[in-house]
Amino acid sequence: MIKGNYDSPKIAVRVGNEVSNPTEYLCGVRQGCPASQILFDFYINDIFKGVRGVRVPGLTSRIPGLLFADDAVLLAESSAELQTALNTITEWSDTWEMAVNASK
Repeated sequence: MIKGNYDSPKIAVRVGNEVSNPTEYLCGVRQGCPASQILFDFYINDIFKGVRGVRVPGLTSRIPGLLFADDAVLLAESSAELQTALNTITEWSDTWEMAVNASK
């Protein structure tokens, strides 16, 4: 069922009363689809793998970062660790063809 939704998906754009011809898109999740949030969660689940993160008093695990939708915040205890974390995230994003906007 999920695969069927993503075999040759097409989009069209409406501007005013004009609608473009449908065109196929090859990446991303469907806008407005209830399953899209869950599918994106599966996709992005391991983005912090290999990122050291910070210690938080009272917790046994380090916290590598925070996610909200497609925005991520890296947490580090020094500028050197932050650069290493950014390099790790950049490598992950290159592997999975997801652009990183470090200036955000």
